[in-house]
Amino acid sequence: MIHTGKWSPPDKRASGGKGANRKREPSSITRAIIATFWEYTERTKVSGMWLLRRNRTYGVSRFIWSSVLLQLLLLSIYLTLLLWLKFYSYPILNTISNDLSITDVAFPGVTICSPKVVNSERVDRYVKTLKIPKEYDIAEVAAGFEFLNAFTDQSFEPPSHESFKATDAVLRLNNVTTWEAAMAVSPGCSDYVKRCFWGHTEFQCNQSHEYLSFIPTTAYLGPCCSFNYNPRNASFVPFSANIFGMDGGLTFVGAEGSERNLNTGLIVLVHHPMDYVTESAASVTITARSESFVEVSPTVQSSSAEVLELSERKRDCLISDDLRLRNYRQAACLLACQTEAIVQKCGCHPYLLPIVGNKFKECNLNDTFCYSANYDNFKSVRCDQCLPNCYDVTYSTLSYKTDLNQHQFSVSRYYSPELLNNDSFVLRVYLAKQVVPVIRKVTVMSWIGLLSDLGGIFNLCLGLSMISVVEFFYYCTYRFYINYQLQKVQLPRKAWH
Repeated sequence: MIHTGKWSPPDKRASGGKGANRKREPSSITRAIIATFWEYTERTKVSGMWLLRRNRTYGVSRFIWSSVLLQLLLLSIYLTLLLWLKFYSYPILNTISNDLSITDVAFPGVTICSPKVVNSERVDRYVKTLKIPKEYDIAEVAAGFEFLNAFTDQSFEPPSHESFKATDAVLRLNNVTTWEAAMAVSPGCSDYVKRCFWGHTEFQCNQSHEYLSFIPTTAYLGPCCSFNYNPRNASFVPFSANIFGMDGGLTFVGAEGSERNLNTGLIVLVHHPMDYVTESAASVTITARSESFVEVSPTVQSSSAEVLELSERKRDCLISDDLRLRNYRQAACLLACQTEAIVQKCGCHPYLLPIVGNKFKECNLNDTFCYSANYDNFKSVRCDQCLPNCYDVTYSTLSYKTDLNQHQFSVSRYYSPELLNNDSFVLRVYLAKQVVPVIRKVTVMSWIGLLSDLGGIFNLCLGLSMISVVEFFYYCTYRFYINYQLQKVQLPRKAWH
């Protein structure tokens, strides 16, 4: 009798077939990786890989050799990272040479200032030229000029009186700016400079000349007198000297002060002829009855074309093209940054700073309280965007002087006791050498040098060359793909059999 019912598959465990003990076959990817590896070891020319071929080494020897190759690979990767960090983080090296003539470098700007900004005798004469209404006392107006010291004196303490209000009102009534008033009550070029010489040729000190002339300027010390520096002329181009040594350069006979309360000494500042004079300029103090020698040594900083191709932050300098300016100067950038901080705090810009357009009003005497209260903050403003110039010239000085009272002699052939009074002095500013040192920024290594060093590292550790790298990627990509396709085709056949 035949019993009808559902068919049930046989129990594999009871059947005792081969399927119960068959191991799980590796995937196509795993088999392709293994096949590609054995193929690579058989055909590659890389040193050491032949010892990993099939049936070449076994057990401990294969393990040791595999460990050696792995350690050498890790060493090459470590050295590669060190080389890359050196290339990326420290890409610039400074080199020094003495191959630039002084004719290729601008003669420095020379600025003479008095530490005493307001002269009382000049104030008394100046107020007499102003139209003063009857409601203002002339003595009160004169006393208000003392507040000009707030712009230059770090330790300035405002007087108890409020005469600045009367002085401000009178200046506005006469349509006189703070800059014009400061120039009128401060010592000027006519007080400092009497006879001027360039080399052995005398010239008029206050003449209207493009180069050989002293003009009134301002610096961080207030009103000053400058040579080869003209901040109010946008098209000004400084000149270069073709002479050097003590007999060359600028020589002038001056007076410490023609008035009784000017005898406080003078400060000579040597600076870049395109930069506003700040506290960073080299300074020399000169006194009456002395002959001072200021030996100037320029130093040029430049950058190679490879350095200029780096990013601004990596090369740590800027050129005019980076900011699309006609002439970028770090000093001008810092000054603009400082001026902006002053305007934000006090709403005006001091008379002694260069004018930045007409959008900011000039500080009057009433604004001195805000300026003096924040003086230290203004001087310490951080301007990280103002990077150094990629091409620049700095000027260092070495000074010494002789006492004319003791020796009654000068190296200048223009000296005579009759031309010098008790306030007179002789100052000589000249270039020290005929050549100028150049500090040139160059790249530590180029991309070609980096590839060469990388090749040396991998050749040292693993005996690799560029063709070996290409071969490695060939097996990792194309040959792996071919083997993977073969394994996909063979795996169903093996399962069928």
